Amino acid sequence: MIEAGDRRAASPGLSTPRAKVMSSPSRTAASSRAPAPASPRNGRRRGAPIAVGVAAVALAAAAACAILARRPAVDPDRLWVEAQEALQQSRIDEAERLLALISEARPARPEDWLLRGQVEVARERPDEAVAALAEVPDSDRRAPMARLLAGQIELRRDRARSAEALLREAIRLDPGMAQARRELIYILGMQLRRRDLCDQFAALSQISTLQYDNLFHWCLMRNCLWEAGEVAQTLGRYIEADPDDRESRLALADNDRRLGLYDEAEEILAPLPADDVRALAQRVMILMDRREEDRAEELLKQGPPEDPELARLRGRSALARRDGPEALRYYRIAYEHESDNRDTVFGLIHAYELCGQPEKAAPLRREAEALEAFNSLVQRMATPEGRKDPAIIDQAARACARAGFIAEARGWLNLAVARDVSDAAAQQALFRFNEQHPPAGH
Repeated sequence: MIEAGDRRAASPGLSTPRAKVMSSPSRTAASSRAPAPASPRNGRRRGAPIAVGVAAVALAAAAACAILARRPAVDPDRLWVEAQEALQQSRIDEAERLLALISEARPARPEDWLLRGQVEVARERPDEAVAALAEVPDSDRRAPMARLLAGQIELRRDRARSAEALLREAIRLDPGMAQARRELIYILGMQLRRRDLCDQFAALSQISTLQYDNLFHWCLMRNCLWEAGEVAQTLGRYIEADPDDRESRLALADNDRRLGLYDEAEEILAPLPADDVRALAQRVMILMDRREEDRAEELLKQGPPEDPELARLRGRSALARRDGPEALRYYRIAYEHESDNRDTVFGLIHAYELCGQPEKAAPLRREAEALEAFNSLVQRMATPEGRKDPAIIDQAARACARAGFIAEARGWLNLAVARDVSDAAAQQALFRFNEQHPPAGH
């Protein structure tokens, strides 16, 4: 992918012309005459031609300096701009030649390291590119772009863990860098990290108007799952490129489990330690899917009691045993942390009913109905007919608001306004919504 070598092209523009010193006419004439007789009177005259010659040399040197001064000096900043233009036009050799001239003209600056990284990218030398981009200090205004470019390089060669770290660094340095958030969202989506994914979508919606596909995928990732087979190859490449990529291991193991590939899922999880809580949850789900409930119960005892993911699994196990109080205890823990999780909401409803408290389940049923309506609408939004429905954006905003997904609802309303700034109804709907749910920072 990347890397710009440190080859330096000899630059005729930097060679120093040699000054040509002409012989002094006075000195030449003096040398053709016979020596004057020695006497006190003309002893002083013998020094005159020498003085004239020295003066002529000085004049010639001054003339040479004037010629050099008239030669155009190398302007590294101009060369840098020219190198960028060359890269944009895929003239890589020219960009590399200009980079060499810049390196000859001055010590490397942050912008020069960025240029070198870009040249290395064009040369498909990723290691050298990432190394060059790392030389751009955090204090420089180009640092966010350098981290973004390095993150893109790492992602393109399937190093998702390294790419995520670099993209997060770019966002830390410049929270308004939309492209870095988009690249990070791709990674989080592949790994089904829903909470973090929603946070990044929400932050992105505050700095740019999201389009239909962006908002659709945001809503889709709330509760739906990717087709397991579609992402398995990508996650497999991530792990092959970086065996220590924990997030990709967890995602691939969950993928394999949903496909019924339990042995493969356990093999993927094997390198993760026994005290890794999320890996423990995955191992418990594999046992539950295999109907090995007793082993699942024993494994659950090894995890912390307040972890929301393990609490949901403990609640599920208690429901299977018809143990209402224990199911209620654990589903409450899970609900406190993830009130918008569909499995948690329905589990808590069943726990209340099992405990003979249907009145407490009633408000949860309304939440569940809102979530089901939201999921149904998301499925319709995925169809060609749904996309063409002129009312779909308004319906999506309303469904998100009813389900408690405030940031998504605001995103749909912003899209409606952006599509038609003269739509008074859309403007009013957004205004009323922002009055009811003030945006962050207002």
